[in-house]
Order: sequence, then C-alpha cells, then structure tokens
Amino acid sequence: MGCIAGSAVVVGILLQPVVVAALVKSPTPTPTDTPTPTSTATPTLTPTRLPTRTATPVPTESNDTPPAPSALVTRTPRPVVQHFLLGLPVALSVAEASPLVNPDPTYLYGTTQFGNYDVHHGEEFENPIGTPLYAVADGTIVTAGSDTQPICGDDGKTICGEPDPSLPNGYYGKLIVLQLDQDYNGQRVFALYGHVNSIGVEVGEKVEKGDEIGTIGMTGVALGPHVHFEVRLGVNDYYHTRNPILWMTPLPGRGSLAGRFMDTQGNLVRGARVTIYRAGSNEFLVSTETYGRDQWPPVNSDDDLGENFAMSNLLPGAYIVRIGQYAYPFTIQSGTLTFIELGGP
Repeated sequence: MGCIAGSAVVVGILLQPVVVAALVKSPTPTPTDTPTPTSTATPTLTPTRLPTRTATPVPTESNDTPPAPSALVTRTPRPVVQHFLLGLPVALSVAEASPLVNPDPTYLYGTTQFGNYDVHHGEEFENPIGTPLYAVADGTIVTAGSDTQPICGDDGKTICGEPDPSLPNGYYGKLIVLQLDQDYNGQRVFALYGHVNSIGVEVGEKVEKGDEIGTIGMTGVALGPHVHFEVRLGVNDYYHTRNPILWMTPLPGRGSLAGRFMDTQGNLVRGARVTIYRAGSNEFLVSTETYGRDQWPPVNSDDDLGENFAMSNLLPGAYIVRIGQYAYPFTIQSGTLTFIELGGP
C-alpha cells in the first residue's frame, strides 16, 4: 500500500462546504504581440498525446497578464460534493518525483491542447515503458485485452476506445478495466488503463488497492510511453467517462480545482482558454481550456458539480483564474477540492 497514493482516500461521499470564489470583472486587456509567461512555469514535455483527426477551434488570448480587477460580484456559497474514491494508477513515489506530468496538465480531460488534438476522455500519466501500474481501488477486473476486439460494455461486445473503424491497432491498444467494489450514488464506477505494455491480471480477478496489475506502454494510438487513465460511471464504455481529477486523491500537500464557466444564458462555454496565475506576484502557472466537443462521443460533466474544467495537484495558496476579460480569485487547500463558478446570468 505504500507505493500507491491513497492513505488519505475518502471512502464514500464527503459533503464539504466550499466557498465559491468571488467573481471579479476586469477591463478588456490591452493586446500585446507576444505573451510573456514565466518560462519555468511549464516544463517541456515529451509528446504522448493522441494524434488528431479533427482539430477543434478554440478562442485565443492576446495577453498572458491578468487584468486588474475593477468590480467585485459575489455568489452565494453552496455545498460541493467531494468524492476522492481513487488513488493513482502509478506509484506515489513516481508521481511525487514528477508532479507536473502525473497527470499531464497540457492535455487534461475534455481538452484539445488548444485545437491540436481530439477531445480527451481521460488523463495522461507520462512515464517510461515498463513503469508498474497499480489498482486505484479495491475491485474486480472486468476487461483485460486488446482494443482491437469489442471487449467492453455490459455484454463484452463494445469497442473500449474511440469508435473509429480506421484504427487497425485499436484506440487504446492493450488495456485493463477495473470495476470498483464501491458504487457511487447507485452507479458502478470503472477505471480504465490504456496503452499498457503488459497485462498482469485476468478478467474476473479480485484485486486490492495498490496491487500491481500491469505496466505502462505505448500500444494503440500513442506517440510516447504513458498510461491513459479514465473513470467511467454507470457503463463501461466510451460514452460514460467522467473527469478523473474529481475522483483521484491529490498528491500529499496539494489540492484540486474544478470550475463551471457559463455564458449569460447559463450555458456551459466550450473551448474557452483558462489561465491560472499565482496571486500577488501574478506569476503565470498554466493554461488549460473548458471542455470541448468533436465528432466523437462527448465528455461528461460530473453529476454533482456540472463543471467544464478542472486541474489537479496545485500547491495551497491564493490564485487568480482568468477567462476572457474576467479574472477570479480562489484559494487552494491541501487535500481538498476548490470549486468556482464563472460568468452566467
């Protein structure tokens, strides 16, 4: 158990009141020709994402400096359901040694890396071929094999990955799916490991959290060694994914962020750039985007939160999130989920 994160995993549902961050509208920033984020904020990563077939256009920002707040609008705090039921698919020591690629923040759930790739249905954990993979919770292996065959779904006759017949080697290559012993709100929870190199378990095998079940590879549609990790709720197929960040316990001493960005009618805004800065110093940390949509089955918001973006493993402290002409302050606490609502009526 010492090699997998989860000593502080919350079993069941924690209903924890989290203050929704105040919303700060700011004046439209003055465009500049070249953004100037801090060069050390985001490391250069080995390309391991899935190659795109249809790029999804997204808005672009003209300035990476957060605008100064000019007005303050507050929202009524509401309770946020926190359900960290899972550990990590890799060893805790591996994740702590490279927290910025476990998972990779440049290609998070629901994102397209700003139009370069298909909408992502999971998270990437980038580590060398042969890195051990572990059960993220107690459960039963329900799928173990190749994505070239229809081995997912309740009948075991559904393709596990992207339903694209042009992929002769399968979308996820070799894969493993674990069904948790614990349901969530009466629905089954599944954890999928894709692009694996070796499979160390069989269908029907019972495993405990922290058991080794396989190794990282680059089978299927993969440009480098990593494991593609998914959470599926209710049904073990590509249509029922959820954001794994909302299910995995953050690394020790870190916290997670989720948010909901809406238009003036209250609809979720797709493909909007989300940029995080450290408050006070205005240090640029990372950019992501709200959930996109393409010709493949859509990604899904959490049933309780209704979010359309999330980030993991942020250090505790005060931050600013910028979307378009708005800047919003929020605070991260260790071991918890911070939720913010942006825009809306």
